[in-house]
Amino acid sequence: MHKIKLVPDKPFYNSCDITVYDVTGEKEKKRCKITVEYAEVDVRQLKEQGKGYQAAMEHYRDWIYMVVKHYIADDWECAEGLEPIMEIISDHIKSYFEGA
Repeated sequence: MHKIKLVPDKPFYNSCDITVYDVTGEKEKKRCKITVEYAEVDVRQLKEQGKGYQAAMEHYRDWIYMVVKHYIADDWECAEGLEPIMEIISDHIKSYFEGA
């Protein structure tokens, strides 16, 4: 199983690029870059599926896992960086669920 470090770029209003590094060996190796999108239209789709805030956060966590797994073609565990990314997502989607 690979150990992965996720490094977010400066987040935009509706998305954030994440650089994925494999830190399994002695040397850090850049594997890919992914973009997580959390614009109003993206969140609206989740809400239409009946997801609340917590379910939406789980969706994003699972989505990140599956996309990275696809690009590295193996299971992985996060060694560093997932929580700051989840905070960025939370900060951007929370307002779409308030008062709903």
